[in-house]
Amino acid sequence: DLYDADPHLVDVVLPGVDLDVFHDRDRAAARSALGYRPEDLVVLFVGRIQPLKAPDLLVRAMALLAARDPQLAGRVRREFCGGPSGSGREHPSALSDLAADLGVAAQFHAPTDRTRLRQRYAAADVVVVPSHSESFGLVAVEAQACGTPVLAANVGGLPVAVADGVSGTLVDGHEPGTWANA
Repeated sequence: DLYDADPHLVDVVLPGVDLDVFHDRDRAAARSALGYRPEDLVVLFVGRIQPLKAPDLLVRAMALLAARDPQLAGRVRREFCGGPSGSGREHPSALSDLAADLGVAAQFHAPTDRTRLRQRYAAADVVVVPSHSESFGLVAVEAQACGTPVLAANVGGLPVAVADGVSGTLVDGHEPGTWANA
């Protein structure tokens, strides 16, 4: 409509994922291979470590959760898979520094190949995508293809990628308390 394009000449391509790589797998085996205990609750962030992707929001929300319910927080493993990019390169240790300042234990993993990433998705209890802007939501789609629910910001392409209440939960806003509740 904005460009007066002929609708017959427009194709809409919805988010997709390579199902030969990202698919359900043995969750227990994935967790065991990564050294998780059966009682661990694994919260996984995958993506570029930069302000736009809002990984700090996850750390802040987990700090609030720890204050509210230390016993639950003691079971949570906060895992981050990705490296600094864009404006995140200005202070590459900012996220780990924040986690340390807030007393939130977290594991940081470098970007990895798709097979190992599939294993991380399969082992997680939830994948968190708190981005301020997300055009496509590839991480959300990959995680869901591996059978893992997604907690995602209700922005950009994420409402298309995540079926709220079905394959995950969409969260309005970027307030840490709201995310801790979710």
